[in-house]
Amino acid sequence: MEIGVADGENARNMIRAAFRNFSPEEVEYFGFDLFGGNDGSWIEQVRQKLEENGCKLKLFSGDSVKTLPELVKTLPKMDLIFIDGGHSYATVKSDWENSRNLMHDETAVFFHNYDFSGPKSVVDYINREQYAVEIIHTPSDCDAALVKKKV
Repeated sequence: MEIGVADGENARNMIRAAFRNFSPEEVEYFGFDLFGGNDGSWIEQVRQKLEENGCKLKLFSGDSVKTLPELVKTLPKMDLIFIDGGHSYATVKSDWENSRNLMHDETAVFFHNYDFSGPKSVVDYINREQYAVEIIHTPSDCDAALVKKKV
């Protein structure tokens, strides 16, 4: 699952990476984004780009603070969650709180832009007794945080 799909390039890379271990029929991608407004053209461009991969695909348009809580009870547990939507503290906190409900013992949750104040504040307050947190510093991109349940 990805929160903050943008143009779908990161989604395409995640899907292709999943194909290293799973067949296209086994890979499911769930994407949440504003998708550029109300005319539907942006979501359709992203859908076409991702459908070329042949995996199961569901895209949800709207603010994740509203759409994710409405759908969280109907979504399956996720193996990977990539949080890169809005960067305000309130939005990242909401995305994290909802994503936690979709985690199983092996789920990896990545927070992109850890060096931004919103994601950093949320990650820094994650309970370290329940979750392992690793900060990833990359020379060519923003910092990220990897969060996994401690089992």
